[in-house]
Amino acid sequence: MRTRILNQLQSIAMNEGIQRRGGLRSVQGRKRLEQIPLGAWGTRRRTDLLILLDQLNERVNELTAAVQQEAEKRPEAQLLMTHPGVGPVTALAFVLIIGYPERFQCGKQIGRYVGLIPTESSSGVHRRLGHISKQGNVLLRSLLVEAAQAAARFDPDWPRNSRTWRCVVSGRSPK
Repeated sequence: MRTRILNQLQSIAMNEGIQRRGGLRSVQGRKRLEQIPLGAWGTRRRTDLLILLDQLNERVNELTAAVQQEAEKRPEAQLLMTHPGVGPVTALAFVLIIGYPERFQCGKQIGRYVGLIPTESSSGVHRRLGHISKQGNVLLRSLLVEAAQAAARFDPDWPRNSRTWRCVVSGRSPK
């Protein structure tokens, strides 16, 4: 919902010729958005959207604080948060969904459990690996993919280090 509201505010700004992308989320960007001269209904829409955004931000901040506190209570989650791109939500979800990683023999089994292992369609001598199987916990898989994308966004060399990704999936610290 918050993203929808931000997109609508971005649309208002773009219709008035302001293109700042994510810059409207900052304090300075919000001031600039509030200063845009609009008609009566446009001003009302902008005001309503800003009020909704403030309300949602309060609730999201409360939930984020609760997740952060819960993640700090669990040493496994703290260890996972040392990996690039893994925040408290991803770490806590991983710990709660996977449970005890010792129940898996290797990291590949955890990858299978989450649905991150590629499908295989082989015949004879040809071995064909396809897309990820997408079987398993959808929430955890999407959080891990988001974490990998965040890590790649902040460190362009990160995807080349496949060991880091295997460690994120298996819940171990890279050495």
